[in-house]
Amino acid sequence: MELKSKTQGDIESINNITGFQLPYKFKIYGLVVFIVSMISSILLEIYLEEYKYNDLIKRIAISTAIVGLLIISISKEKIEDELILKLRMQSYNYAVLGAVIVYLTMPFINLAIVASFSSIPKMDGSKDVAVLGLLLTIQILAFRKLKKAYSEE
Repeated sequence: MELKSKTQGDIESINNITGFQLPYKFKIYGLVVFIVSMISSILLEIYLEEYKYNDLIKRIAISTAIVGLLIISISKEKIEDELILKLRMQSYNYAVLGAVIVYLTMPFINLAIVASFSSIPKMDGSKDVAVLGLLLTIQILAFRKLKKAYSEE
């Protein structure tokens, strides 16, 4: 029995994480979760405005909607081939780039809007910048590890 090289083990462990996909039928489950969560969020806003735990319940509904989108995102297509894998990777790249651009520009857009209607504008930054930093850090570290592992083969 041959021992696997360290780089081959690194590649396989990263592929196990990044290659994880749910079966195709989960796209429907994810869509149902997303739609029910969004409808719940809207109904909560209308009918439970004065409820003590309204913020917590709204946060749970929105988080559940995000989980529904995640389920859709990681579910397989009916036909999984190399083109689908390439398109999926490109779409993730566009999503990350779009998220970074939006997070970096929104505080300035908000400031411009508030400044046009207020005599004392205040700049509010995005509260989820740490998540974006973590996302980009993980991408950079995984890329470097994969690049090193593939160049050592």
